[in-house]
Amino acid sequence: MKRFTLTIAVLVVAGFGLMAQTTIFTENFSSTNLPSGWQNVDNSGGGTWARKTSSHSFASTTASNGFMIFDADAKGNDSKAENADLITAAINCSGHNHVALQFEQYFQQYAAALGTVFVSTDGISWSQVYTVTNTTDNPEVTLIDITTAAANQPTVYIKFNYTGDYDYWWAIDDIKLFEPAALDISVESITNNQYVGLSNQTVSGVVKNNGAETITSFDMTYTDNGGSAVVQSVSGVNIQSFQTYSFSFNQPIAMSTPMLHTIVVNVSAPNNGSETNLANNSATKDVTALSAIPVKNALIEEFTTAQCQYCPRGTSTMNGILAGHSNIIGVALHAGFGTDAMTTADHSTVAAAFTSGAPTAAVDRVLFAGEEAVGVDDGNWETYGVQETNRVTPVAIIADNTYNSGTRELVVNTSAKFFGPINDDFRINCYIIEDSVTGTGSGYNQINAYNNVSSSEWYQKGNPIVGFQHRHVCRQMLGGAWGSTGVISTPTTDGGVYSKQYTYTLPAGWNDSRVKLVVLVQHYAANKNDRNILNAMELDLNSADSTRYVAAVYNGIKEVSATNVGEVSLYPNPAADILNISYTLSKDATVSFGIYNIIGQNVMNIEPSALNKGDYRTRVNTADLKNGVYFVSVKENNKTVNTLKFVVNK
Repeated sequence: MKRFTLTIAVLVVAGFGLMAQTTIFTENFSSTNLPSGWQNVDNSGGGTWARKTSSHSFASTTASNGFMIFDADAKGNDSKAENADLITAAINCSGHNHVALQFEQYFQQYAAALGTVFVSTDGISWSQVYTVTNTTDNPEVTLIDITTAAANQPTVYIKFNYTGDYDYWWAIDDIKLFEPAALDISVESITNNQYVGLSNQTVSGVVKNNGAETITSFDMTYTDNGGSAVVQSVSGVNIQSFQTYSFSFNQPIAMSTPMLHTIVVNVSAPNNGSETNLANNSATKDVTALSAIPVKNALIEEFTTAQCQYCPRGTSTMNGILAGHSNIIGVALHAGFGTDAMTTADHSTVAAAFTSGAPTAAVDRVLFAGEEAVGVDDGNWETYGVQETNRVTPVAIIADNTYNSGTRELVVNTSAKFFGPINDDFRINCYIIEDSVTGTGSGYNQINAYNNVSSSEWYQKGNPIVGFQHRHVCRQMLGGAWGSTGVISTPTTDGGVYSKQYTYTLPAGWNDSRVKLVVLVQHYAANKNDRNILNAMELDLNSADSTRYVAAVYNGIKEVSATNVGEVSLYPNPAADILNISYTLSKDATVSFGIYNIIGQNVMNIEPSALNKGDYRTRVNTADLKNGVYFVSVKENNKTVNTLKFVVNK
């Protein structure tokens, strides 16, 4: 689904046939009654639309003074399918050669609900102009070109039709019909990654046609840190009204040293003309060039509770993901659907910011495109987790710990090493995780909706499941929900290492043989949807009688961003005596490998080989390696281009 955000200045400008935006019709439902001439039609006996001033946290611009909603969820499971129309009174579009429809919406999907917008000139024959089936942003500003159906028509009707059966809802507000300016181009975004390696970077992004005329050409420029403008003309394009176009500049930026690059892109002269609205013609993006790119792990924070009947499914999903991905870490926060005996105040704080139900999860606390909230359903956890492991991060994590099993005192030393100067609020944290927590009573017994579902892992396990093993339970966030402040400097420096020591005594009721630690670095912002986790690592609880160790290091960093070595995979993983490295060469290349232990020591090298384009497998003898975690650095021309983690377990 496309997201449209429109910003148009209402101006009157003469020359070159220009026309400012002209408003034809608006409705924000501020009246307590249905607007005059409107119709609210129940087509199935399943209910009608209702005016609300607060419902489901709809965040439209003017929600507090009223909006319309069809709330299928409130109808209950009455076995009555819902089919309801909300129809405007006649709108006069005479004299308007172009007509656009804009409205704010919040559509929440459960099963198979459908929201459809129709246009008619007589209230009898209808043309479909828009359909929504997936959950939208809250709110989402939707913009539709209805010129074909409505231009120069003396009577135009708009119909919002909701169909479903005990689904969620569709809320509508701030409806507007207008004639757009003839020419209006904007920079919607600059799509360069926020963090990149030392290399040439092509400036790219998206422009949008907000005007009535099809755009066939335009000019664009960019500057880097306020330097000389790079100019490029674009022609031969065909950007229809309210559609977008992806651009790339021919001249890249040479990013050869670790530093911040502030990139400003400007567009102008659509169709070699002028425009009335210049406020949206530029965009800015900060890109930091890193001296090296650390290994990236993803963190999945699962929201779950004992009283959540569908949460056993989330447990199965998480266990499957962790079994298949060594660079994804999973923790369980007991909040999101009430609380239980394992809930902490920090669990509730994080859940309140990111989710409204369970089983859901925050994957690196990222708000992914197309999602309503940071907390997402379990069907997307693995996809987003893998996506996050491929994201470039500016920070590596180093940690060790000592634990005295007699006093149960734990000391954790955490460090974050940054590979570039970044002026932002970063925070370090350490979670204490206990696996397979059991207990008695309602705070531990797991409600189970799958007790009678034969295809489920939880079939005939009981409802509730007594003695349920709650996996990966976050017992304590040593830095609180949002991490320890004042540890990481602002700005960071290239090569800067920022350290924090945590001391904690494990309660007697915790099984220390099942305790692990998760150290993470997160970004903090006022906007809760911008509180991403940059990197994370997991380490075992260490006995005070054994040698202290570094549980994850920044070895094997990627030194180049482009490589001919692709599709690298390791198997079997865990390995016993043999590890296979499978890879594909897109061009002839010289390839070598380095094996590193958990403290960053080089324990083995596979000498360089000059290979032709094709598919290859390299066998590594791991028989002499001790059990533990290792890293493979994949090198092309003696420069590391990829790093993968594997485990030796004999």
